[in-house]
Amino acid sequence: MAHSKVDNTFNGAMDKLKELSSVFRDGGKLEAACSDDCDLGGVRSAFEELMGAMREAHTEATMDEDVQEAGAPDYNPSRGEYASNREYGMFSDEGNAEIAELVDDIVKRHEAGEFGSPERAIDAAMSDLMTLSDDNDDFSEASDTDVRDQVARDLDMRIGRDSGFGEAIDYMKKLAGLE
Repeated sequence: MAHSKVDNTFNGAMDKLKELSSVFRDGGKLEAACSDDCDLGGVRSAFEELMGAMREAHTEATMDEDVQEAGAPDYNPSRGEYASNREYGMFSDEGNAEIAELVDDIVKRHEAGEFGSPERAIDAAMSDLMTLSDDNDDFSEASDTDVRDQVARDLDMRIGRDSGFGEAIDYMKKLAGLE
């Protein structure tokens, strides 16, 4: 379920619950009508407990959705590696595993100096995704925008992106006669 649908569902339920709980409020009309014949404190406590449980469930549901929507790869900086359960927007676990292998291969090739820049490494990954999509019907969604975006984001995190700033500084130094 999309983040906004989860949010809307919980918020709507919480609004209804607040409205219902107001019937049992301290000093309200129901309490006045019951006088000493009923104790609504237990009912108010039950509503407060239920509201707390709903807030907690809402937070957990939307936190999980945020992570899933972002497609954030599992990264353990202390070990310097990504987990094998990375999500790239593929339709199957096998598809995500295939894309994870492709990304790992691009990172290794980049670290070996095969590409002149991170941008060229990302371009190679995009080309590999198109080839995978064209050559294998089981992974036809590899060319989808979401998959490409997830791969680019993962590679950007892992190998960085060349802003061209270094080249610009070198060029300016050359023009100024500092080299």
